[in-house]
Amino acid sequence: MNFSWWTFALQAANFLILIWLLQRFLFKPVSAIVARRKVEIARGLSEAAAEKQSALQAKQELETQKAALEGERQKVSDEQHAQFLSERKKILEVAHGEANEILEQARKRIAEERGAAVEELFSRAVGVASSLAERLLRELALPSIEQPFLDRVTDYLDRLPVQERARLVSQLGANTLTVTTAHQLNAMEEARWCEELKKRVGASATIAFRADCTLIAGTEISFPDAILRFSWRESLAAAAKEIRSNEHSG
Repeated sequence: MNFSWWTFALQAANFLILIWLLQRFLFKPVSAIVARRKVEIARGLSEAAAEKQSALQAKQELETQKAALEGERQKVSDEQHAQFLSERKKILEVAHGEANEILEQARKRIAEERGAAVEELFSRAVGVASSLAERLLRELALPSIEQPFLDRVTDYLDRLPVQERARLVSQLGANTLTVTTAHQLNAMEEARWCEELKKRVGASATIAFRADCTLIAGTEISFPDAILRFSWRESLAAAAKEIRSNEHSG
């Protein structure tokens, strides 16, 4: 196999473009999001610390009141003293509970925002990778690249159970079997496709060809009630879906 400097240069350029796109549209926005989250988290922690400080100050004030009342303790009845201690305890419990609640809410918010940032980063990475992969495949695709997909189609039809293939063939009747490829086939290629497909679906079948560049590469075989898809567009979509599914399950 000959080494193509042009292909190597093209792949290198695409790699540099990928790095540039990730830097500009992925890492910078995510860094901004993380920085913004850090500021919000710091503000939440500051508020929690202020609440805690307020609770401590309330405690100190109560301690001061207690010290001021020591001189009059003999004049205060046991019932009043017990009531004061009970109220003090309740205030401290409420203050302590509020401080703990604020801290817990801050921790929960931090965890949620961290998870949201990771999810956003992952989604953007998958989208950028899929777009760049599709662009690379479009630039490298040649009309002759469609031919290997004929083998995939015929192999799939050969492996179908007899009843399943008979059901597909029965759909044709007077209808046309449409073969869609990413690139327009020439007369010789169309003749080969017709020959191989008619061996599987019947010599009397009417076969029409059309091109759809959005397939990137590959083919779609359209029966009246079924479509057999063997394109890179479907493969890229399936790969992105599987990556997202694995990420969520993990």
